[in-house]
Amino acid sequence: MSLRVVRVQNRTQFFSFLELAEYIYGRNSQAALANRRETALLLDPGANPALRHVQLALFLALQNGKPVGRIACAVDDFCRDANTGFFGAFEAARDEQVTRALMEEAGKWLREQKCWKMTGPAMANTNQRVGVLIDGFSAPPTFMLPYNPPYYKELFESCGCKKLADLLAYQWSAEDTLPEVIKRAARRARRYQGTVVQPLNSCLSFHRQVEAVHYILNRSMKRNWGYIPLTLPEVLAILTHYQRVADPRLLLLARVDHQPAGICFCIPQPGEPEGKPAFRLALMAVVPEFRQRGIDALLLETCHAALPPGSQIEISQIHEGNSVVLKMVQRVTPHPVRRYRVYQRSIP
Repeated sequence: MSLRVVRVQNRTQFFSFLELAEYIYGRNSQAALANRRETALLLDPGANPALRHVQLALFLALQNGKPVGRIACAVDDFCRDANTGFFGAFEAARDEQVTRALMEEAGKWLREQKCWKMTGPAMANTNQRVGVLIDGFSAPPTFMLPYNPPYYKELFESCGCKKLADLLAYQWSAEDTLPEVIKRAARRARRYQGTVVQPLNSCLSFHRQVEAVHYILNRSMKRNWGYIPLTLPEVLAILTHYQRVADPRLLLLARVDHQPAGICFCIPQPGEPEGKPAFRLALMAVVPEFRQRGIDALLLETCHAALPPGSQIEISQIHEGNSVVLKMVQRVTPHPVRRYRVYQRSIP
């Protein structure tokens, strides 16, 4: 059988790239529709401002002229490691030859951009859809988080990809009482004069909200694994989406003496498993100078109080080495329900 890999150069090839999800997950399946919609958004420069500082190339694997695999590769000008590129949007049949051909073509393009290693799956960069699901397939797909067949792990490892990191997801029910240690930390935060937690839109104009969230994320996350500094347009896009879909009471800002100190954003998820409202704790961050004051606990307690009764909340994706965040999360819910893996591969 004839196998070749081509670079996506026109609209017909781009739509074939998007439609490959139907070949993998089944036409009109929930996974295929979500994959197509989310991938299209992430590849749209109008919807994804990160592409302003990312060089991107898309490739299709064709077997006897029929699409059987795809991959995107990217170089981010803001990445701390100038020799690292990214691969993502990967979908393929259970065929090692197809995967190897896609990886080799992506590697050639990245080598031309002066990269010597490739990290992924990561869509454009490690701030976006990152990792491959390796454990926790029984739950339905979560918006903007990876979902894939179990055999992808096998395909990646057969092509020389080595584990770089695991990212964990936890499930929490709003019916559960917060542990006393969290409540005690929240009480401690309240004793600090000038510490306030409020819905973001109740205390700042939208322009100031964007500035505050931009400041908090880039100050609090800069030492986190894989974090690439966000631009103001990227934060604007995130906030615009969240404010369109989320209950304002679940988009929380902590301030100390009117200075931005932390955020906690909980957004609804499509569908209601077991008839219960579903949410994802998408962002939680506290700037370094206000840590150890219980502000994270106060944000979590305020969020918990605003959730509808019976809500199910997913907390993800937490790096396996982030002991500070894991310690707090595991006090609320001890065991991960999903595990995502990020790989790295040398480019020959």
